[in-house]
Amino acid sequence: MINCPSLVKDMEFSLEETERKFRRACEQIVLLNFRLKYVENRYTKAKLANLRNFRYNYRLQLAVVEGVRNMYHDYARMQAEKITELREQLYGEIIQIQDGEDTDDSDEDSEDDE
Repeated sequence: MINCPSLVKDMEFSLEETERKFRRACEQIVLLNFRLKYVENRYTKAKLANLRNFRYNYRLQLAVVEGVRNMYHDYARMQAEKITELREQLYGEIIQIQDGEDTDDSDEDSEDDE
């Protein structure tokens, strides 16, 4: 724990900002998960209708959305680690970071589409 008031104030401000960034990243991950499900449904419909040109476009969209979601996940994890460090320094709290993501097997299912 830190005794210098100005340093504590700066660290508390930094903690608030980091928590805000973390929450915003989590919100974006949720939105990207919805978008991913939407594009997956569109892809499945195109596959059932044997519309190859649509399938190709949806596969590209899936790759992009999944990549962006993964980057947001990495960013959120970095922010969570910063929050953990700041809380430990400020308040002596020891926090374990848990990965809230379920294992996703959708990549394995969609590679043998064509």
